[in-house]
Amino acid sequence: MVPFTELLVAVTLLQSSAPDSLRAALWARVTADSTDGGAWFEIGRAYVRVAGGYHAHRASPDTAWARAVLDTAEQAFARAGRWSAGSRTGDSAVVYRVYVWGEKAYLAWEAEGAEAASAVWQALPEALRLPPVLEELGENLLRACSRRGLLLTADDADTQAAWYMRFVRGLRPDLLILPLGRWRSDSVFRRRVLRDAKQRGATIAAFAERRPVCASMGFDRAPELRPRLRWTIRPLVWVAGPESKGDRVPPQDFVFAALRLALDQHATWSPPAIALYRRAAVMTSGLCGPLRTFGLREEVGCR
Repeated sequence: MVPFTELLVAVTLLQSSAPDSLRAALWARVTADSTDGGAWFEIGRAYVRVAGGYHAHRASPDTAWARAVLDTAEQAFARAGRWSAGSRTGDSAVVYRVYVWGEKAYLAWEAEGAEAASAVWQALPEALRLPPVLEELGENLLRACSRRGLLLTADDADTQAAWYMRFVRGLRPDLLILPLGRWRSDSVFRRRVLRDAKQRGATIAAFAERRPVCASMGFDRAPELRPRLRWTIRPLVWVAGPESKGDRVPPQDFVFAALRLALDQHATWSPPAIALYRRAAVMTSGLCGPLRTFGLREEVGCR
């Protein structure tokens, strides 16, 4: 059974975020069976949604509360991974635990700066890591972006993969990685990024005056920004701003071995990588060569 104090805290947190029917159903399940991995997974996701409300900044910020909610989310995902090991739920729970650390780092970045975010990532337990297919995705995106660039990411998959490889694995420390949706919606975060970057202009276009701006092909199309940017297609990213020819990575230099293995093993986290690579292959036909080399022609739509 779940300890009473933990149950009380979790129920209180969920009251502000989940419909009564969902809340009651989840807690009925784990109260009756504390080994219900699926229920713990959904509870973890509910906690993440609650923590996300902090960034709306509708009231006085309480970072301690937000950190506590994320800690509880991680505990729920840990239970989901334990009780659903070997299943898609279990695989997803492990990834979501890493995502929670990304959310903790985001919280630290907003409150204390980029160095605080890096310190959070460095505290990630060694046993926690993304599956190889997402590590490979993150590495490919980091390699695709020009030196000293700003990499805009589209969703959880490309954001967390790029952050993980940048801060945990130490790749491309010259890059600034920004989830575009959060840059647009979170004014406090935006001000912190501008302060850290010593950037006066408060737009992505202002960044592009000084450094390359790359946009992940996790986006359906090149982002529409104001002021507008003139995007150029490169493998896996769109690029605007100053860029040297020496920064361009040829399509044949990208590797897709982990994706091939993930598909062979019917791994849970292949779809986000497939979607991005499929879009990239349409934009850059030269990627079809290395994708064929790894036996991925049909999966990404190459002829």
